[in-house]
Amino acid sequence: MADIEFTVERVVSDQKKFPLLAIGLSIILFIFHHLVLLPPTAKPATAPDDEFSAERAYAVLSTLLAEGVPHPVGSSQNKIVRQRIIDELNRLGIAYEEQNTWTCGLIFTACAYVENIIGIIPGHSEGNAIALMAHYDSVPMAPGAGDDGAGVAAILESARALVNEAPFEHPIFLVITDSEEMGLLGAAAFYHHHPRGQEIGVVLDFEGSGTTGTSLVLRTSEANELLINTLVEQTSSPYGFSFAAEIFKRMPNDTDFSVPLSLGIPGIDFAFAGERNHYHTPNDNLENIDLRTIQHHGENMLPLVRALADADLSDMGGRLVYGTLYHIWLQWLSDYSIYLVLLSAALLIFASTRLKPSIKGVSLGFVFSIGIIGSSSGLAFGAFQLIQTTLGTSFAWPAYDLPYRLVLLFSTLGGGLLLIAAANRRVSQLDQLFAAWLLWLLLSLLLVVYLPDAANVLLLPTLAAAFFIAAAGLVDERTRPWLFLLTLPVAIPSTLSLVYPLEQSQGYQLIMATYPFITLFLVIVAPLLKGLRLFRAAGVSIAVTGVLIVSINFIPLYSEHRPQIVNLGYFENLDSQTSYLQLQAGNPVEGELREAMNFSFEPKALVEFSQLAVRNWIEVGPSGLPGLEMNILDQQLVDTGRRVELELRSPRQADSLRLLVPIEAGLTDFELGGNRYQAVTYSGGLFAGYSVITVFGVYARSVPLVLNFASAAETDAILIDISTELPASGARLVQLRSGLLSPAHRGDQAFLIKRTSL
Repeated sequence: MADIEFTVERVVSDQKKFPLLAIGLSIILFIFHHLVLLPPTAKPATAPDDEFSAERAYAVLSTLLAEGVPHPVGSSQNKIVRQRIIDELNRLGIAYEEQNTWTCGLIFTACAYVENIIGIIPGHSEGNAIALMAHYDSVPMAPGAGDDGAGVAAILESARALVNEAPFEHPIFLVITDSEEMGLLGAAAFYHHHPRGQEIGVVLDFEGSGTTGTSLVLRTSEANELLINTLVEQTSSPYGFSFAAEIFKRMPNDTDFSVPLSLGIPGIDFAFAGERNHYHTPNDNLENIDLRTIQHHGENMLPLVRALADADLSDMGGRLVYGTLYHIWLQWLSDYSIYLVLLSAALLIFASTRLKPSIKGVSLGFVFSIGIIGSSSGLAFGAFQLIQTTLGTSFAWPAYDLPYRLVLLFSTLGGGLLLIAAANRRVSQLDQLFAAWLLWLLLSLLLVVYLPDAANVLLLPTLAAAFFIAAAGLVDERTRPWLFLLTLPVAIPSTLSLVYPLEQSQGYQLIMATYPFITLFLVIVAPLLKGLRLFRAAGVSIAVTGVLIVSINFIPLYSEHRPQIVNLGYFENLDSQTSYLQLQAGNPVEGELREAMNFSFEPKALVEFSQLAVRNWIEVGPSGLPGLEMNILDQQLVDTGRRVELELRSPRQADSLRLLVPIEAGLTDFELGGNRYQAVTYSGGLFAGYSVITVFGVYARSVPLVLNFASAAETDAILIDISTELPASGARLVQLRSGLLSPAHRGDQAFLIKRTSL
């Protein structure tokens, strides 16, 4: 009798012990994984000369951006920054070439006169150069410390060490491009029109989208085996998940790396994305840039380029998928993923023959697993929708994000625990465990087929779990729970640990991107929580979520560190002498700025060439500024239609201009800087019905264009003169926009619009 009582007490104790161990283990491993993947400590300026020092790089960056103001393409400040880069190359004794040319993008008809800098560290041989690439221009509203001053400074600090060790087998090019922000124009000019662009063997691009964070492998060329192997062998803190490339494909962002990638040049695109609310705003400055992030750029850059510069680059190998597990880099050839799926399936089948799960129980558990995902995601979605409704707005990065993080935690927990509690009442632990990992296995298979770069996120934990579950079939019943617990450590880096970087990079307008990773973790932890009173925990979580939602309504939405983004637009139709000011914000604008003028919320089309209506506008008096000037230099009738040579100039030295030609005019292509580009037409949006040519960085420069028409008939056209400087009617609004309000991206823009004939 005593032995029976002891056994019962032990079972009851284990029923409580293992769920608590699962919870504690999850928390500890989540924190541990987060800590080990923080950027490395910044090395001081006194670091050895052959090492990368973030402090030395920051000193260079401080010189480049001494005024702390934006430097978009073509601006006077852009030329100052460019000259400082050249001065640094001269100081280091590095030869350089300049590429000054007109160029246009290959996707959108955005053009600019770009001024690229190509530093050259010669090698023993010619060709197969290793290109270190970053861009030195900024958007009109940001000083550009993170985007992409950190990349430029890291290249110059690495070059300091490299030039003392040269020559390597291959040359090293420092490709510092202009006008990345306006359409990857500098990179397009270099790789398509500069002879050195044909000599590149490998490209290492360094980007920034914020002011902090780890420098991760954002994406790679298709053949990446040699590159990834070299990175892992040479660098101390490689970080990345190949699934990031799948996310990046679906984002409205781009980097210079896309240009060489489209040409089949092998390479790696490195980027950071912490404090992404600073991206393209005045907060992207020297004060906010994290030296640890610069150090991580350098830790990726310097050892890697050293090794590649002496490597045999004739065979890049196959396609690797990769990921980081507790500071351990894991990788395999993408083609092997399907075999890992089959191995996982075989292990689970073997385990089922030993552990004898119930087909009915596993089937019901599978339904509950899907229900956990739906319930958890649904409650979280509802919670954030309620926040949006009560606040009357939505935004990506709130001033104080802790309450929002807690809402994410407790809402997903509340919804998930409801279904987990129900599942644990109706399904055995073993059946629910098999069901959970069967779902993961099926999802892994789908990813291998449709999103192969993302497959390892689920496949590696699935394989590890299948191994431990199979091993559980070979041990006694008392040992099995310990093996079941071991399914968690490999899964946490692929689930919970991805929530923070996704929150940082995507913000709360896209917080749904975190739901799959949270809910998939809840699916696999569900069978390990059997024995706990989860209905009560679910109720508490839901109640806490409600309290948090109420409290958020009393917390400021914005701060100077995370201000509201408000741009000002000025639209003047010179032909009709009508002018409008508009507040451009994704969220309602309150306070002095909103009250300064009687802005109308009624939809209205502010430009005469489009019926697209906007809100937050007010009619104001004309500026008295002159519009864009067009001088037709020559017209010729040709076999294919008509050829018009013209020159455009901005009397007020605006930073950009735009030419709109009706689609029916038959504009087939245009020529700029001796190169021909296809005209792109728009079927929707503001420019619906027009072929559009946009030229950035104009200022005092005249723009020579040749337009080729399929028709010989004359046509109307629209000229738009665009400047980030508003006329006097908007000056007061600019002064009122301070503190909790900030411009972003291209910022304030004044459009002077008039019709002409071609």
